[in-house]
Order: sequence, then structure tokens, then C-alpha cells
Amino acid sequence: MFILPTDPIETPALLLDLDAVRRNIQTMNSFLEGRKIKLRPHFKTVKIPDIARMQIDAGAKGITCAKLSEAEVLADAGIQDILIANQIVAPGKIEKLAKLAGRVKHMAVAVDTVENVLQLSEACVRAGTNLHVLVELDVGMERCGVRDYEEGLAVSLAVMNAPGLVFEGIQAYEGHLVLKPELQVRKDGVEGMLSWVGGFKLYLEEHGVPVKEISGGGSGTYALTGAGDVFTELQAGSYIYMDTRYAGLGLPFEYAQYVLSMVMAKRPGVAILDAGLKSFATDNGNPLAVGFEKSSIKLSEEHCKLEDPDDRLRIRDTVAFVPSHCCTNINIYDTAYGVRNGEVERVFDITGRGKSR
Repeated sequence: MFILPTDPIETPALLLDLDAVRRNIQTMNSFLEGRKIKLRPHFKTVKIPDIARMQIDAGAKGITCAKLSEAEVLADAGIQDILIANQIVAPGKIEKLAKLAGRVKHMAVAVDTVENVLQLSEACVRAGTNLHVLVELDVGMERCGVRDYEEGLAVSLAVMNAPGLVFEGIQAYEGHLVLKPELQVRKDGVEGMLSWVGGFKLYLEEHGVPVKEISGGGSGTYALTGAGDVFTELQAGSYIYMDTRYAGLGLPFEYAQYVLSMVMAKRPGVAILDAGLKSFATDNGNPLAVGFEKSSIKLSEEHCKLEDPDDRLRIRDTVAFVPSHCCTNINIYDTAYGVRNGEVERVFDITGRGKSR
């Protein structure tokens, strides 16, 4: 059980339960032990290089991120194996990426068009660097990615023939499945996805394209995607902090991220706290008040109206809230308080915060 810190902390504040973080890392590592697939956790959730370093020290092969600016944060922190699981297409960003590849041991990116391949190659030649490349296959998200095997082969061959680029393999993310509440629906969806991706791998290899890595997967499907022999890298991110939406899937991970808020006004049956819409990510609904799980919550910009039917709360009492979406919630804050046994053990700078370019 998470123990609220006794140290004076100005609220609203982001808290990380360091013991829960450690146990979540151990739980994921226990699942992966002895399997073909290796962990490459997603930085869009973590946002803190020191937490990413904890994951690597515990066995993760490298870190996934979504944006070039996140990759720069990771490189600045000394992380040497980075995948941008996204397309980088703006000319200025392509130049920065090519130069960034010279600062780390292994820099990789996703592509889905021949045009982008040629642009990346030209930039790497100018920079004198090598960039590893994964061809993204759209497996149901209907965002980025090639739509069929033939299109994927053309992009893959372009990578293999492009100076400065190293063909690494395939990226495929089943994000449309990770939050399906019914386990059987997730199972059926992942089974079809694995067949589609595995078929793409065989198709490429039959046409002379060797596939070293297949990267993807999420926290809601990690045990399904990771149990097969198709994927070699798991990009799960939310498992390390968890949130209320993933908790509904019965995953074996614990809440590790909280928002601490203070009671600033009190009326019979209701407490008004100092964390509102600007303090919580609400893209997946309202947060959950610890100890008041059945109480209704109403948020305005700077206030939270929390139902307190037994009048347990007093002015200056604090309440911890579990966010509904840990990834977007951490992006609100500049710092996070690492808490262990009710004491603030350290304060983290969230240097990945706001890195959306």
C-alpha cells in the first residue's frame, strides 16, 4: 500500500512510488525471462531518464521513444540504444536525427515510404553517420505504416540500397488492441496480428531481405505478443507506472504514479482540493481518489470537488489520486517526487516533459 509522504510538498505534485516502480520492472522481467523477446520500454510513459536507466540496468536492451526531442533527451542522459518508433519527415528534423546517430551506439527510426528513406540516407551521408531503420507495417492502427507486403518490400529494398542506412527489420504496433476490455478479443486480435507480421517477415526474407528485429507491443498485450516467437522487441511503456484504464484489464502491475492534492475548502459532504483540469490528464476520464474510490469527482480548471460523505477530510489534508492515463499525466509536471515508505527519497526532473516535436 502506498504511504503518503510526510514531508511538506507544495501541491498539486506528482509522486512516484519507487518500490512499486521497482516491483513493476521485476514483474515484467520475470515474464520475459527465457523468452526470445527483449524489452525496449517506451519513454513516452517514463519521461525521466533516470527511470529509463533503471529499466536498462534491470535488463532492457534499449529505449523506445516517439519524438526526436525525446531521443535528444535520452542521448544527453547517456542512453546509447534508442529507437524512435515514428516517422521523421521534416527536413530540419532529418538533419538533426542524422547527426544524433553519431552520438549514440545504436540509433533507429521507423519509415514507411521510399521518399523518406532517400531523405534519411542523404542526411546520413552528409553527416557521415549510420542510422538503423525499421519498416513500419500498419497492423490495424490506421495511422502510419505500409499497408501491404508489396509496398513494404519496396520500402525495405530502398533501405537496403541506401548509403548511411542499415535495414534492421519491422515495426508493428497493435495499439488498437491494447485496451480492449475482453481478454478473448485481445487474444484473437493479437493472433491475427502475429500471423500478418510473421507473414511479412517471411515475404521479405523470400525476396532477399533479412529481418533481424521485429519491434512493437504494448502493456495491454505484452503477455500475448511476448508469448509468441514473432516479435524480438517489446515496446511496452505504461506497465511501469500503471493507471486506471489499464488496471481494468487485470494486469499484474501496481499503481506507481499519483497526483497529490490538498484540501483548500470544506463544506458538509464535500471537499474542495487544489488540483483541477490543469493538474490531471483527463483524456481517459477522471482520476481515482485513493481512499475515496466510490466518491464522485468534479473537476474545473484549478479545483477538484470531491464527495466526502463522512466528512473525513479537513483543510490542509492531502489526497492521492491515480491518473486515468499515466503517459499524458506525467507530461503535465516539471518534477516528480520519488517516495519510499512515506519519505521523499529524491526529486526527479522530468526532462522528457513537453518534448512533442
